[in-house]
Amino acid sequence: MRTTRPRSASALLLTLALLAGSGSLIGCTDSSSPAASAAPSATPPGFDPDATLWTLASTGEELSLEDEDVQALQEVVALHSGASDNRSPATIVDSVDAEESFFTPLFVEKLGTDSYRDALVAMYVDNDLTIEQTGVAWTPSMIDAGRTKATVGFESLFRIVSASEGYLHELGIDAGAEFAQPREYTLTKIDGVWLIDDIAKGPLRATSEPAP
Repeated sequence: MRTTRPRSASALLLTLALLAGSGSLIGCTDSSSPAASAAPSATPPGFDPDATLWTLASTGEELSLEDEDVQALQEVVALHSGASDNRSPATIVDSVDAEESFFTPLFVEKLGTDSYRDALVAMYVDNDLTIEQTGVAWTPSMIDAGRTKATVGFESLFRIVSASEGYLHELGIDAGAEFAQPREYTLTKIDGVWLIDDIAKGPLRATSEPAP
C-alpha cells in the first residue's frame, strides 16, 4: 500500500523549480504559491473546440491555424517546451543548448547573468533526475497588430521518469508522477524569426499518481 508523504512549502516550491524549465528557476515570472503548486483535483482548461484560440490584438480579429505567424509561433513554443521538458543527466547540457536557441539574445544574456545553466545542470546531475513531456494543450494566445510581438498560452504535461530516492522523498512524490503546468510565453519577431523573450508559469496541477 502506498503511503502519502507530507509536502512542505519548500518541497512544493522545489517541485515547481524541477518541472518548470527556465521560468521558475531563474529569469521569468512565477505566479505559483505553495498551497496551489500541486492541486490534484484541479480542473484542466476547457474551450469551445469550434472557436479559435488565436486573436489579433487591438482588433480582436480571430486568426486561424493556417495563419503563417500562428503556425510559426506554435512550432517555436512546441520545440522549446519539448527541449525543456525532456531532460536527464545525460542530455541536460545539450537540452539547455537547444532551449537557448529559441531565446532572444537579451533573454539568453539575462539567464546567463543569473547562472541559469549551471544551476539547471547541477539539479539534474546531482539528483539523477529524468523528466519527459507527455503532451501540450494550447490556451488563448494573441499576436499584436504589427505582428512583431506575441503572447502564447499553453499547458505542458510531463512526468518524472526517475530521480534519486532522496530527491523524490524531499519532493514528496514517487517516480512516474504526472503533472501539468500552465505557461505563457512572450515572443518577439527578429529578422522574420519568432524568439522567446520571457516565460511566465502558473501553479502545477497533479494529473495522476504512479501505480502502487
